[in-house]
Amino acid sequence: MALPKINSSPKYEMTIPSTGEKVKFRPFLIKEEKNMLIASETGETKNILNSLLDTLKACIEYDIDETKLKTFDIEYMFLQLRAKSVGETAKIGVKCEKCETPNEIEVNIEDLQVAMPEVNNVIELTDDIKVEMDFPTFENLVNTGMDTDAVSNTEQLFKMMVFCFKTVITENEKINLQEVNIKETEEFIESMDSKQFAKIKEFIDVLPRLKHDYEIECKSCGHVNKNTLEGLSNFLS
Repeated sequence: MALPKINSSPKYEMTIPSTGEKVKFRPFLIKEEKNMLIASETGETKNILNSLLDTLKACIEYDIDETKLKTFDIEYMFLQLRAKSVGETAKIGVKCEKCETPNEIEVNIEDLQVAMPEVNNVIELTDDIKVEMDFPTFENLVNTGMDTDAVSNTEQLFKMMVFCFKTVITENEKINLQEVNIKETEEFIESMDSKQFAKIKEFIDVLPRLKHDYEIECKSCGHVNKNTLEGLSNFLS
C-alpha cells in the first residue's frame, strides 16, 4: 500500500508584480528546504539563486521563465512563498547608526510590496542617439553571480547595467543589444560622458525592489534609527 502524499496541492494565490498575473502556489516542503540549505552552505551566490528558482518552479502553478521575469518578481514571489512556508513575520537584526548596538525589528513579510515606478524607458543621449532600457531579468542576476543587494558596488553596478540596455536607436536603425557582444555594450557605456551616464544611472536607481521603512529606538543609547531595508537577503532571517 502506497503512503499518501501530503501538502502537494496549491493552497494560496499571489500576483506577479511586473505582469499583474495571479498564480497559485503551495508552501515549500522539507525536500525543497533541504536543497536550499545545501546551496546556502556552499556560500556561492549563483548556487543559492538557482536553488531559489528551483523551489519556485516546484511550488508554483505557473511556467516560470527566468529569462522574462524580473529580479523583483522572483524576490517578491519567493518571500510570499516563504511567508506561507515558514511564517508571516521575520525578525531582522539592525545595528544602531550611532552606537552600533544590534537591535531587532519584526517585519510582516506578507505586507511587503513592490512599488512599480513611473519611468521613461527611452533615454536620449544625443540628438540622434537614444537607448531603450528595461529592468533586468532574474537570469541576468544569475549570470552576474550577484544578488540585488550588490548594486551599490561599482563593479557589480556596471555588470547589472549592461543587462538594462535593450536597444540603441539612431536615425537609421534600431540595434537589438541581445544580438550584440556584451563587450561592445560595455564599451558603449564607457564611451558616455558624465551627463549621459547620469541619465542612465537615474533609471538604475529606480529599479523596483522590495523595501521596508523602519523606525526603532536603540535599546542601548536610545537613538531613534530611521532607515530602509532593501533586497531579498534582508528578509530571509
